[in-house]
Amino acid sequence: MGNGRLILVTGAAGLIGRRVAEMLIADGRPVLATDRIALYDDGIEIEPADLTDVRALDVLVRRCPDGIIHCGAVSGPMLGRDDPAGTIAINVQGTVNLLDCARQNGCRRFVYCSSVSAYGVTPAGLSPVPPSAPLAAVDIYGASKAAADILVRGYVGQHHLDAVAMRIGWVYGPRRRTRSLLHCLIRSALDHQPISIDHDGQYPVQLIHVDDVARGLIAALDQPNLPARALNLTAGTRIKMAELADAVRRQLPSIEIAFMPGVAYPDVEQALFDIGPTRLALDWSPRVTLDEGVAGYVDWLRRHPF
Repeated sequence: MGNGRLILVTGAAGLIGRRVAEMLIADGRPVLATDRIALYDDGIEIEPADLTDVRALDVLVRRCPDGIIHCGAVSGPMLGRDDPAGTIAINVQGTVNLLDCARQNGCRRFVYCSSVSAYGVTPAGLSPVPPSAPLAAVDIYGASKAAADILVRGYVGQHHLDAVAMRIGWVYGPRRRTRSLLHCLIRSALDHQPISIDHDGQYPVQLIHVDDVARGLIAALDQPNLPARALNLTAGTRIKMAELADAVRRQLPSIEIAFMPGVAYPDVEQALFDIGPTRLALDWSPRVTLDEGVAGYVDWLRRHPF
């Protein structure tokens, strides 16, 4: 679909949306970037539109019949924890508002940023986990992503909207400012402060660099014929948090990290997610290795203390 027509990117002030907009612009493609607040940052103008404001969304979608990459959301279980109703209003009703605007305005492709949190507890004995696995979220954020994910498929089935839900893993990289283990480790090392972690570091995580996410979302926008309506978007690896700490140590050898033996990380453990269908459907593969990604994030955090 790279025909020079305007592409709408929601959540363009956030980690993923901003990188998507940057990559599209770098490729010479016109972008209408939007978020909750107006902003002009490093050459990207972000127009204000709240996902709960249907009229504002309709005006934007009318300008972008070629495609929408919907990154706007309460982006992670660490945000909106004390406001479940607000999370649902933005992540579910906001997505429905945008889907319906896309339906009414003949949008050619709708790419939705879902999350592996939508899976919740993955089925016992199933590894790798395919996109056909049941969605069994166990928190409000995951439930909001699962609900909107299913609604995307509802709009495909009932209204023939050309749409796909991309279930994204734990995203890291430059511009991530929200709290995460990786951010805390790097920040502590840069500040020359020892860090104590309140678990044993054995919990497995499935990271993906923001650049690989953005490339995957753009590939989902551009693929002429999508064979699937839901795809996993992770790096295809599963590493323990202690191994992530080792990756930080390779960049910042002076870091002092203490894990707490015998204490499990209090979260649902998920099996490896299958990205084979994503590779085939989009001709996409993750490119950024863990060491490359951590090195780049270290450099960005060194230059952007906050």
